[in-house]
Amino acid sequence: MLKKKIFIHQNIPYAFNWNINHHKAKLFQNNPNREEFRNLGTYFKEVYQGTIPNDLFNQKDLPRVSQFKIRGLKPAFMASFSKSLIREGKIKLHSSGSRLPKFVNDVFETYKTSEIGKKPGHEPILKNILIRDENSVAIEIPIWKKIRNGYITGHIDLIQIENGIVKVIDYKPEGNFLLSLPQVATYGLFIKSLFNLHQIKCISFNKKEAWEYNPYILLTDIKDYLISQRIIERKWEEFIE
Repeated sequence: MLKKKIFIHQNIPYAFNWNINHHKAKLFQNNPNREEFRNLGTYFKEVYQGTIPNDLFNQKDLPRVSQFKIRGLKPAFMASFSKSLIREGKIKLHSSGSRLPKFVNDVFETYKTSEIGKKPGHEPILKNILIRDENSVAIEIPIWKKIRNGYITGHIDLIQIENGIVKVIDYKPEGNFLLSLPQVATYGLFIKSLFNLHQIKCISFNKKEAWEYNPYILLTDIKDYLISQRIIERKWEEFIE
């Protein structure tokens, strides 16, 4: 059973969907982190009821998490650093046959066989995953956080609960996951802080691959490497406690 609420933020529709059956199943499992999952459910209920500060999301002068990207690093260095993180096991690479890329390919194939003359966007792909994957509990989740004298806002593509761990997930059809890692990792760190989670993982994925990592990598390996390359634009650090 899906609970749906459409928000219009800065003239862009965001269709929040919450799979209550999947979420309830996680609550009935014998897991020490069930209270965390229950708190997430309380948050999703408030979002579904529309009790979120829409004015914040429609203020164009407020920073958005989606603006956080690695800038100033040459593509060759980006590719080399990505491979090194994967080789060292700090980022886990999942192939096209793994669950998330497979779901994406299924939607692409449906569009092809149905002769739909365009590529599927975020909504059909995320909704397909939410319905079919038992670990997926919500998509297009609005999130906001007070930072000192201001706020920052964003929308998380997908949240899963798997093996007792909350996973913050973002669909990146363009690939090059490292470019947008600061965005996804910041979402993960925000969620961990807001709900006092014991564990958190982040995943970026597309139809070819998925990349899974601990969001704290943003504050360690990523930060150290960017400093070594004299990249001083790291705006996300202002918003992470």
